Amino acid sequence: MQAITLDLNNSIVGTGERPVGTEIKLSLRPFIAYVENMANTEKTAKINFYKYILEQFKQFPELQEPIPKENVHRYNVLFELIYTALSPIINEEKEHLWAISTPLMPCFHYGTNAFYNILMEPSTCTLKADLSLPSKLEMEKSLLSAFYNLVLRRFYNFSLTANEFTVKSIIDPETKLPKYYRLIIDTRFLDITANVEMPVYDLNMVKDYIQDEKNTIDILTKLIPPEIFTIEGISIVTMVDVTGEYVLESIKNIIIEHHESKDVNHSKEIATALKTLVGTEKLEFGMLPYTKLNNKLLVNEKSGFYSTLIKLAEEDGWKYEDELNLIEEYLSNPRTMIFPEITQEDQEKYPMLRLLWAKGIKAYALFPLYYNAKLVGCLELYTEDPTQFNGSTLTKIDLAFPLLAQLYQDIITDFNQEISEIVTDKFTALQPSVEWRFHQAAYHYLQSGGKARNLPVEPVFFKDVHPFYGAVDIRNSSVLRNMAIRKDLYVHFEILEKTLDAVKEKVCQMPDEDIPPQYQIWNKEQFEDLSDREILKTEDYLQRQIPYALTHLMETYPELTETVDEYFKLTAIDGKSYEHRDRYEKSLQMINLAVTRHLDEFNREIQRIYPCYFEKFRTDGVEFDIYLGPSIAPDQEFSEEILHEFRLKQLKVLAEVAQTTFSLAPYFSLPLETTQLIFVYEKLIDISFRIDEQRFDVEGSYNIRYQMVKKRIDKAHIKDTMERITQPGKIAIVYFNSWEAHEYVGYIKTLQDIGLLNDDLEYLDIEELQGVEGLKALRIGVTLKH
Repeated sequence: MQAITLDLNNSIVGTGERPVGTEIKLSLRPFIAYVENMANTEKTAKINFYKYILEQFKQFPELQEPIPKENVHRYNVLFELIYTALSPIINEEKEHLWAISTPLMPCFHYGTNAFYNILMEPSTCTLKADLSLPSKLEMEKSLLSAFYNLVLRRFYNFSLTANEFTVKSIIDPETKLPKYYRLIIDTRFLDITANVEMPVYDLNMVKDYIQDEKNTIDILTKLIPPEIFTIEGISIVTMVDVTGEYVLESIKNIIIEHHESKDVNHSKEIATALKTLVGTEKLEFGMLPYTKLNNKLLVNEKSGFYSTLIKLAEEDGWKYEDELNLIEEYLSNPRTMIFPEITQEDQEKYPMLRLLWAKGIKAYALFPLYYNAKLVGCLELYTEDPTQFNGSTLTKIDLAFPLLAQLYQDIITDFNQEISEIVTDKFTALQPSVEWRFHQAAYHYLQSGGKARNLPVEPVFFKDVHPFYGAVDIRNSSVLRNMAIRKDLYVHFEILEKTLDAVKEKVCQMPDEDIPPQYQIWNKEQFEDLSDREILKTEDYLQRQIPYALTHLMETYPELTETVDEYFKLTAIDGKSYEHRDRYEKSLQMINLAVTRHLDEFNREIQRIYPCYFEKFRTDGVEFDIYLGPSIAPDQEFSEEILHEFRLKQLKVLAEVAQTTFSLAPYFSLPLETTQLIFVYEKLIDISFRIDEQRFDVEGSYNIRYQMVKKRIDKAHIKDTMERITQPGKIAIVYFNSWEAHEYVGYIKTLQDIGLLNDDLEYLDIEELQGVEGLKALRIGVTLKH
């Protein structure tokens, strides 16, 4: 036991003598009165102990008055008697965190060695430098809260909060890890008196109001000023190590934070919390949730969690498939595996332990984690110091298993949801704007018994929607692609000719039949006239017949190996004979990527205005359909203004696409240009979901005319000319009725005012197309900037 006055108030600048505002006095009189009452009512042998205590206290008659701070040391023998009376007989003093303090104040006068060792440096008897104390504001708030708890309980039989607070982040000198303690305050041995008549309040009527108010203390301070009270007595303080409880709660909070913010990696925070839980920093942890894709296991590094065994295998040069096989082998028989000290025998039985041993890891444990009886991952413990592996460590870590299993399940769920969202957004026709209708159809299918009887599901359709069509096409894409193919064929034949000449030089006696008859197209002029069918025959000759023949020659005449290998290198997919096609494809990909980005942003923008069905599909360029109407979003109000806003934004995005593709021109491997097209169709149409094609399409014979026109206008010419309506750097707007043109002229003027379109509007008549006549077009130039 130690008799040292340790006043934490002195360590908090500006707290002063009376931080609560109440007169507080250290006194043993309330304790004496409490023991006297117990002696009068006790019927067991304890009464003799109570009488002994009272006899000892009677030797100090001055204790009927408060104890001055400077005289506290005179009563150490009585303080020890109080400790004996209040502590279990079999408690070991070195493990009991106990002290006597001034009422409500963090001013301690007597306590166990264990208590003082937590707060003080044993050598200097001063407060530990790394002790995390509350600020002045926090301390005053805590003391006022404890004070009003006492007042309300004594005078109004009402409790505000629990009378305790936590001292945080006391660093354990041995482990260098934080430990957390809760201070439990026993207030049985103090008296509180009011110096004036207490006001009458029915606090039960305002209980809910007080508990919900953030400024509860301010309200109570005005209703019941602390200055009207005097407190005498002692507080008995017990500190309880709540490190385990605190760490588990922090892991819970990490799980909640991870659920709310999926992109944050919390693996390091959890590892630190687990070290604090087991009480050693020499233990390391590996955490691996078992995520699966298409029912096949994968190592999802994006989650931020990983197995140290798998990481070491990767560093050792293992293939990804071998790493998965290692996990699959464990999954076939999941069990707890503990190696308190990895021996040579262990390494022979489990070869993967050699990876750990090579890195200096001498002890290892692997625990399977289950969520609702389903295996969701594993937890690894490992250390270079085998003494850290003991029963206490493993028992403590077991407390975290349910929480880690919950975290793993959340990670797996988030991964599956993210995959599902990407598939829905990028690859399927089912979009959020129309998903509600599919849910409705599915519900009807269940309710009607259709699923049980394997009946057809009800059709999903939307009536009276406004169609929008737009297209960004690559100018002369077919011509350019065929030209690239022909150029590569010419190069390929040149390489073949040189190779065959080299073969004949090295093998003079080679039979003519060892090489397929030469394809009689050996000059550039002939390549220009090749039909598609002839190109296919030529590619068969080059890609199938020649490789087979050269491989056979190389096996027969080993001296040809270098020549034949060089041929295969030059004609490989990344070789010289594919250069022109590669340039074309790279330029095409750059354009389509840029266009797709614009359209994705355009889709997000219009969905915020009003939910609609948006579908884009790739040709040589990119085409897109939009269907808009109240049948798609029946719970939202639809108006003509929304329709006009969609049309303006469609025109705007195509102008921006034209600008972007023009600005990319210097970066193209092969110069490409884009044309932009809009088809205006004022009539409402119906669309339905085609289950066989997994996409929406127009419904009804009259509505099919809309689709027919769409497919024929992209190559249409201006009437009585050979000029196409679509031209690079321009937007063609195809329509039937003059009032539609008038509406779009207004949109054009709006975009001209912001410098997006030129002042070169053209009114065009379109040639008669098969089954379609009377089409017209507006054509406007886009402001292009170098």
